[in-house]
Amino acid sequence: MTQGKRTPWSRREFVARSSRALAGLVSLGREEPSQSASPVALVKNPDKSAALKRALELMEDLDFAQKGIYLKPDFNSPHGFPASTDPDMLRDVVTQLRERNCGRITVAERSGMGITREICEKIGIPDLAKRLDFSLLPLEELPAEQWRRALEEGSHWSKGVEVPDWLAAGAPVVQICNLKTHRFGGHFSASLKNSIGLVAKHASAGTRRNYMAELHSSPDQRVMIAEVNQLYRPLLAVMDASRVFVDGGPEAGDLAYPEVVAASRDRVALDAVGVALLRLHGAGGPVSRGPVFEQTQIKRAVELKLGSQSPKQIRVLTPDDESRNVAFQVMAVLEKEEEKK
Repeated sequence: MTQGKRTPWSRREFVARSSRALAGLVSLGREEPSQSASPVALVKNPDKSAALKRALELMEDLDFAQKGIYLKPDFNSPHGFPASTDPDMLRDVVTQLRERNCGRITVAERSGMGITREICEKIGIPDLAKRLDFSLLPLEELPAEQWRRALEEGSHWSKGVEVPDWLAAGAPVVQICNLKTHRFGGHFSASLKNSIGLVAKHASAGTRRNYMAELHSSPDQRVMIAEVNQLYRPLLAVMDASRVFVDGGPEAGDLAYPEVVAASRDRVALDAVGVALLRLHGAGGPVSRGPVFEQTQIKRAVELKLGSQSPKQIRVLTPDDESRNVAFQVMAVLEKEEEKK
C-alpha cells in the first residue's frame, strides 16, 4: 500500500485547515467551499457497520420517511466483496433506512456476469430478504411493458437504452457501490458505473438488441456510463471502500484495505473521492493517470452537470482525527492533479 504525498501548505493555511477540521469539515481547494458545494461523508473505521452509521449521521437532511425505496447494490457477479456488495453492508443499509422510517424496500439489480437471480442465490440474498423483509427484483424478469426507452437522442448510445418504468417515473433510489479498478474498459467502478445495472441487457421487444454488447465494444464506453446517470438522481449513494481492488477488477484483482465508508448525494463528488482513494492505495493503469476530474466517466458527468464541477465544489465531512487524515490525503491528490491542468 502506498501513501500519496501531501501538497505543502503555508503555516497560515495549515492553521485555517486545522480549524475547519476541528469542525469536522475538510474543504477542497484553497478557498472555503461555496454553499452549493456537495458534502461527502468519509469515515475510516475497521468496523464498517459503525462507519456507515456515522457517515449517515454526518449527512444532513436525509429524508426517507414513508418513501418506498429501490435499493441498487452491485451484484454484477457471484464473486465475493469487493467484486459484489457485501451482504453485511446491504443488511446495514436496510437497517439504517428502516431506522429513518422508510417505506417498502426493493433491492433491484441486473447482473452483468450471469443471471441475476442465480447470482443473488449464490450470495445468499433471498435468505437475507426473508429475514429483513425486503423484496428482490431481478430486472431481467420484468415484462416488456415495464421497460421504457431513453437516451434515444443526444447520447453515444446508438439506439438509446431501456430502463425500468419506475426509474423513468422518478422513484426514490439509494445506491450501494463498491470501489474497484475495472479492466474491461471502465477504468474504475464506483457509483456512476453501478448505474449500468439499471439498464436492460437486451431490448424488451422486437430485435434482440444487446445494449451491453454495444457498451463493452464501444471506444466511448466510459462516456456512455456517465450518460446513463442522467436518467435518475439517487437520494443517496453509499460507497463501501473498506476493501478495494487496485488492479484487475471488476470480479477479481489485487486488494487494498482503505477501511473507509463514504456517502453522498453527488455521484461525481463521491467517485472523485473514490478515485483519489484508489491512487492513495497504489492503483495502477488508466485510473492512476492525469487529473481525477479528467477521468472520462467523471469528465462526461461534469459536462452533463450531474454533480460537482471541480474539486473545489466538494466538502468532505469527517467525525474524527483518523478520518480527517484520510480526507487530507484525498484532498491533496485532488488538488495536486487539478493544479497540473
